[in-house]
Formats: sequence, C-alpha cells, structure tokens
Amino acid sequence: MTAAVRPLAPADLEVSARLHGEALDMEFLARCGPGFLRAYHRAWLDSPDCLALAALDDEGGVVGVLLGSLHPAAHYRAMVRRHGASLALWLLGRSVAHPLLARELVVTRAYRYLRGLTRMLAGSLRAPRSFRGRGGAAALDDTSSSAVPVPGERSDPAAIAEVTHVMVRADARGSGVGRALLERAQEEARRAGLGELVLVTPPDLAAIGFYEHLGWQRVGELTSQSGEQFFRYRFDLRF
Repeated sequence: MTAAVRPLAPADLEVSARLHGEALDMEFLARCGPGFLRAYHRAWLDSPDCLALAALDDEGGVVGVLLGSLHPAAHYRAMVRRHGASLALWLLGRSVAHPLLARELVVTRAYRYLRGLTRMLAGSLRAPRSFRGRGGAAALDDTSSSAVPVPGERSDPAAIAEVTHVMVRADARGSGVGRALLERAQEEARRAGLGELVLVTPPDLAAIGFYEHLGWQRVGELTSQSGEQFFRYRFDLRF
C-alpha cells in the first residue's frame, strides 16, 4: 500500500482518537477514554505550531496519524491557554468514575502538570505584547526551541521539533504508513527551517528497530514519574 499523507483535519478526530486508544493502549492518555482523546486531539489541532498528519489508504481512509509540534513550548502554551480548562474537566470527570486512574493521576502527574501550567502562564504574562501572535507569546529565550522564525530572517537550524505520537492501524503496520508519516514530518520541519526532530518511545515496542532502520539515532533513556521507561531518539535534518 502506498500511503498518501495530508494534514490531519477536524473531521478526522473521531478516527484519530480511536486509533490513539488502540495503538498506544499502554499510554496514560489512552486510559483517559475516547472522549478525552477527542478533546485532546482537537486541542492539538487548534495550536498553530502543531504538526498533525494523517496517512490514507487507497480508499481515502485514515490508517495512520502522527502528532508533533514544530515549536514545542509555544505549542503547549497555546494548548493550555485555549483548552487547558476543558481538558482538566475531562480528566476530573474520568477520575471520579475511575478511582485507579485518579490515583495514578495524583501520584505520578498532578504536580508535574500543575508546575508546567504555572510556568506556561507565567511565561505568557512576561512576554511583551509586541511578540504576541496567533500562536500566543513567542519564546524570547535564545535557547528555546519555540522561537518562531520571523519572515525575512534566517531560521534557526539548531531549533528542535518533536514527534510525540505515531499511531498506525494494526492491519496497516509494515506497509510503509509509519515511514510515510515520518518522512512528511521531516519535510515539514525542514520547511520551517528547523535542524532536528526528536521523539521518545517505550523500549518494548517493535518500533525501536523501525526508527533505527529509518536513520533515527538513539541518544538516551528516561524514566517517567510513574516508572515507565522510554528511549529518546533524534533525527538530524541538516543532512
């Protein structure tokens, strides 16, 4: 199958949320239910810095989805500012109905989410109005990967984009869908003038060999607060 890739559209949210729950069922977000995932994907699409792609089969059906961001800090600020309250309500409602999920949320994520939200809001308040655009306050720190290129200026080749989710329908795996999504993500990042893509993946997934076969370089490991192990990968866009 030759997968055509296009931007993910609002009309795809039902399919993309279902695919998220099926392909990444080991992930915390997937355990938050299809309603939360639809809201989460909708919030993702609403950020001007999002990277959201859909891979299609020969009949035009969505068989793969990639989520990422070209300017991560600005992207997450936009998500929190525009949809943070509604996503929090979804999590609260899901937690009330599922006590085990509530315990996991409080023990492993509540402090981190609150700290991140506080930092995003504080950064937004500190940014001068002249730097605000449709994506929110642009990062002013030269070391940040969220500095948005200004038309007429050279892009920063050291800036980093990220891929956060690659989801392929079970019956389409091994047919080139994942490759097509990642290659399109690389094209989009290069077009934005960025120098590197990064991602993390659980070590028990067959995707590890897949990424390395496509030229991704493993650069480290990390452990989440809930004890989940991940490998970190990078792809140099300058070559």
